[in-house]
Amino acid sequence: MISIIVPVYNTEKYLRECLDSILAQTHTDIEVILIDDGSKDGSLSICKEYASIDKRVRVYHKENSGVSDTRNFGIEHANGEFISFCDSDDKVDSELYRMLYNAMTEYDVDRVVSGYAYLYDGGRMLYSKPRIRDGKYESNVILRKMIDDGTLSGFLFSGVNNSLFRREIICKNNLRFDPPIRYNEDSLFSFQYMLHSRSIYSLQSKPTYFYRQHGGSSTKKRTVGDKYEPLRQALWNMKLDKMDIDFEVQMKRRTVTEALWQILDIAEKEHGLEAVRDIRILLRNEELQRSIPVICVGDLNVYKKFYYILMKVKMPWVLYFSSSKLLPVLSKYISR
Repeated sequence: MISIIVPVYNTEKYLRECLDSILAQTHTDIEVILIDDGSKDGSLSICKEYASIDKRVRVYHKENSGVSDTRNFGIEHANGEFISFCDSDDKVDSELYRMLYNAMTEYDVDRVVSGYAYLYDGGRMLYSKPRIRDGKYESNVILRKMIDDGTLSGFLFSGVNNSLFRREIICKNNLRFDPPIRYNEDSLFSFQYMLHSRSIYSLQSKPTYFYRQHGGSSTKKRTVGDKYEPLRQALWNMKLDKMDIDFEVQMKRRTVTEALWQILDIAEKEHGLEAVRDIRILLRNEELQRSIPVICVGDLNVYKKFYYILMKVKMPWVLYFSSSKLLPVLSKYISR
């Protein structure tokens, strides 16, 4: 059985569509664990309604404590041999869990990851191109590039929502989401899980999970500043530099990746001279300048290559204009 953990918080507008897509799965041996995280709208009532019409649905309610704590609550109440996660404003393809389960059992791996797309108002979707070919990979291979593979895209296999995990590995190693880490908390969980895994199977060429893009989504709530320091500190505290995973090189790559994300946040939240000033300060950071040479420009797609060059030659005005004026339009049509 697959336990699908769904944290719910103020998503009444999208919740029914999410739950309908889960309950329509062709793989029917599932339990759906809905945890209402102190919603102030009608989300809890919708959860109870679905529990009353489908015995596979279980509903819990608790005070608001954030998505990490809510997912941990779900893990502790899961009964399935396998665990997956879904956000309550997203939706899934009807074949998702059958595909994940079949690959897990056929290839005898510890995790399977599918592909995903971004879902916009009106039903338009933008497919996210995979960064790695479909197939089975041993953990020691993935760990050498999982923190950052140098493509300015962050963690490899970062998201937990389009994945299937073995509950035995999670419970045996007491793996949980870290509540103080508010950004990339799923990336840290995925990485820690990989440390205790034998292998992973990638099916990322098949987009079966759909991340809804709207004003209340988590990516729209990001603030300006270094939000990733808690995650970096957590990684350093794990003494990973003693492992044969090119840890220091990966962390340098991540320094460049995080700088790009900060530039995009500044361009979205700030304006004019203020934004250009803060981008200029960021580009002058000594750690960033030491890290830029580790990126192989040939590994970058067209628009990330463009950003990398601008960062390298320190052009804050062009970075601001490109990020504030061009990217919001192009990102809706160019695969990320």
